[in-house]
Amino acid sequence: MKISSFIAKRHLFGHHKVGYISFISIISTVGLGIGVAALILTISVLNGFEQELKSKLINFDAHVRLRLLYKDSMDSTQAVYAQLDSIESIQTIVPYIHRNVLIRKGANTDGVVVEGIKEEDIKKTLNIKNFIVKGNLKFTTEEGTDGIVIGRKLAEYLEVDVGENLYLFNIPNLKSFSNNQKIGKFTLTGIYHSGISEYDDVFVYTSLKACQKLFNMQNFSGFQMQIDNPDNSHLIATQINNQLGFPYHAFSWDDLHKNLFKWLKVQRFPIILVFGLIVIVALFNLVSALTMIVIEKTKDIGILKSLGLNKRQIISIFVQESIIIGLAGIALGFLLTFLFSWLQNQYGLVSIPEEVYFMQRVPVLLRLKDFIIIGSIALLCSVLATIYPAFKASNVYPNEVIHYE
Repeated sequence: MKISSFIAKRHLFGHHKVGYISFISIISTVGLGIGVAALILTISVLNGFEQELKSKLINFDAHVRLRLLYKDSMDSTQAVYAQLDSIESIQTIVPYIHRNVLIRKGANTDGVVVEGIKEEDIKKTLNIKNFIVKGNLKFTTEEGTDGIVIGRKLAEYLEVDVGENLYLFNIPNLKSFSNNQKIGKFTLTGIYHSGISEYDDVFVYTSLKACQKLFNMQNFSGFQMQIDNPDNSHLIATQINNQLGFPYHAFSWDDLHKNLFKWLKVQRFPIILVFGLIVIVALFNLVSALTMIVIEKTKDIGILKSLGLNKRQIISIFVQESIIIGLAGIALGFLLTFLFSWLQNQYGLVSIPEEVYFMQRVPVLLRLKDFIIIGSIALLCSVLATIYPAFKASNVYPNEVIHYE
């Protein structure tokens, strides 16, 4: 073992004349560990929020949708389908109808968006089946009547349960009622709950055939598509727009929620900055601890220099001390991070209002790169924090120490 390494360990783990030196070293290590854990957990929570929202939106919405800018119904559907089918990244293409209607149960009425899609097709593009909390995802009852699936919050507002009847009103002009308005009678077959209010409160689903009958349509509003990589949905939508041109308009799932994800990205920097201050405070504690060790060991340093140790070796002693404290603090931070993440994911210690955040508890998503980056930065800063104490120690003159002692 090198002499500098031996002395560094003795400084940290040996007996100190000033009793609180060891205590300060422990506090510095614990402080650094808490700072590292706080920073990693902050980033992991932000990652968890983004991943959870992304997962729900991808599962609950088509990756790409194609509509017309000024019409509710497409005419040349076969030609459009052929052009979409020529794009290799697109795996599934299904027709659907998207219209605004009024939904009514008794005296309760609300404005919603109805989407008509074949029962076998909805399982190809939308994973609504995974969010069904009551009933089933089916658009035809055993009696042969048209079925409909709505969100739980909407069902509570309408005071309707599975098996009861609902009415959809096709209203071309919401300002006035007339005898020409069509009314569709549907039986509630399923209730879903995704936790995303903009879907649960607004979207209802029924068969394509029932919608065509209600709106007197021969074709449909557009196509829903699933692609091989949802992260490329914006690129595929752009490619479709360039290929088809006006009046066709393709948009991706992230286009619909661009502001939400932009808000998450904007929040990331200030949140990380605030929690990063904890690490900075811990580093100041580290400087204080090493400075106290220098003050306490002034006589020892003078003796070591008189025995032949040079400045580089003295500096090496304190650099190694900072590395030991840094590694111990980082290891403690990693341990605290794993412990809290496991408890949160297992038991949901921290819950949040679902109507605001689209989820019931704070999600934590750990990523290896966050541990590597934050751990490396913390260790580097720990070493840099020794610059002042190390140079102060290396500038001790043996004759002055002996003189005052």
